[in-house]
Amino acid sequence: MCEEKNIKELSYSDDNGDAQVVVYHLFPGIEVAYSSVHMTDFDFGLFEQGERSNYASIHYCREGHIEQEINNEFIYLMPGDCSISLQSEAKKMFHLPLKHYHGITIGINLGVTENKLFSYLESCDCSPVEALRHICGEASHIVLRSSETATKFFEELYEVEEDQRLDYLRVKLPELFFRMKYAKTNRSYYDRNLVPRIQVEMVKAVSNYISSNLSEKITVKHLTKEFGVSSTYLQNAFRSVYGMPVISFIRIQKMQSAAQLLIRTNQKIDEIAEAFGYENESKFSAAFKKAMGDPPGVYRKEHSKVKII
Repeated sequence: MCEEKNIKELSYSDDNGDAQVVVYHLFPGIEVAYSSVHMTDFDFGLFEQGERSNYASIHYCREGHIEQEINNEFIYLMPGDCSISLQSEAKKMFHLPLKHYHGITIGINLGVTENKLFSYLESCDCSPVEALRHICGEASHIVLRSSETATKFFEELYEVEEDQRLDYLRVKLPELFFRMKYAKTNRSYYDRNLVPRIQVEMVKAVSNYISSNLSEKITVKHLTKEFGVSSTYLQNAFRSVYGMPVISFIRIQKMQSAAQLLIRTNQKIDEIAEAFGYENESKFSAAFKKAMGDPPGVYRKEHSKVKII
């Protein structure tokens, strides 16, 4: 652990993988953590100070995807998604199906946070908690699916230079709460984001099957026969859990698994392409760039060291 005034750098490593977290203390009771995690399970509440049962949190998923269990149901975040939790006893442990996650967590200690972050404004009288409640309504947990506005806001938090990040966050967080306080809401959309356990267990079984057969060409028809479900049920379940059709999930899982080989091994790109069922490096590179944003060679160069970017 490395700690400066209002900034803390944390590193974790065990048989499950490794993680790096940089925490910025912005205001009394409000922290922002940048996380780079390569583990199957991770406690995103480790950086919190004070009584952990009295925190609200916002999670932004930049890469990978994460799962959180809420009252025997599940919420899932894919790249670009945000979750908001207001339940005082919410679990902090998240599951990372691909052992790969980069994102931002905003932690709010409800017992400490001052109500007047906006005291310098003449026409606004709201606390961070009021802003979160405006978005959530009566719900304790919601997921906001990827939107251009939210993605732009959080990506700007990555673009600023690290030595300017603390002050920049102190400017941007009040803006976030201000936007949330006056945002137009459609809560019927949020209600669909909790997924029953029985549906999750089926999707996980299919997902594990896909993970064990990434070198094969897997079709929806093959999966429906293998698991004895209809195409409609399978597709709807995958959209609920992963926010995408089955074929898109297969493609992204192949590319994210390939990304781990690029980062953690010296295996040649054409060998990785072959391992995931691509007949040549060119087709693999095009698919990889579409899913991950960079060609394999560039991605390897930029991500070969675990870092916060």
